[in-house]
Amino acid sequence: MNRTLIYFALAGAAVVMQTVLMPLLLQGDYKPDLVLLLVVYLGLHEEQWRGGLIVYLMGWFFDGVGGAFPGLNGFILLAIFLAVRGIVTRVNTESSVLLLILVMAGTILQSALVAFALDFFRQDISVFSQIAWQLPVQLLLNFVAAFFFLRLAVWLQRTFLPRSNLPGLRKLDSRYES
Repeated sequence: MNRTLIYFALAGAAVVMQTVLMPLLLQGDYKPDLVLLLVVYLGLHEEQWRGGLIVYLMGWFFDGVGGAFPGLNGFILLAIFLAVRGIVTRVNTESSVLLLILVMAGTILQSALVAFALDFFRQDISVFSQIAWQLPVQLLLNFVAAFFFLRLAVWLQRTFLPRSNLPGLRKLDSRYES
C-alpha cells in the first residue's frame, strides 16, 4: 500500500512538473514525458495486475489534468506498461541502459498509439505527419530526462538511503561502493 501511494505521489509530481513547470521553462510544444519514465519503471518492477491498475489510473488522472481526450493516456500508458511487462522475463531489469532503451521505445510506441487513436477517432485532421515530425525531438528530450533522473535516483540512494535497495538500482558501480 505504501508503494502504491508513493507511485501516485510521484505521478502527481510528474504531472505537475510536466503541465505547469515545464511549459514555463521550455518554450514550444516540446517537453519531456515524465509520466512515461514512471510507467517504464513500473513495467520493469511491478507485477502485472497491480502495476496495470496503477498505470491505468495514472493515465486517467493525467487526462483529467492535462489531457484533451478522456481515457487516451490511460489506454496508451497501459499499452506501454504491458509491452514492457512482456519482455521483463527475458532481460536484466537492473540494467540502466535497458531503462534508457525502453524509454526511447516507449516514446515511439506512445507516438504511434496517439497517432493511431486520434486518426481513428478524428477523421477531419491528419496527425501522423505532425507526430512523426516531432518524434526525434521528443525522443531526445525523453532520453535526456531519463538519463538525468536515473543519475539523480542513484545519487539520492547513495546519499540518503545507502543501505536500502530500490528496485532497479541495486547494482551500483564499484566506484560507488564503500
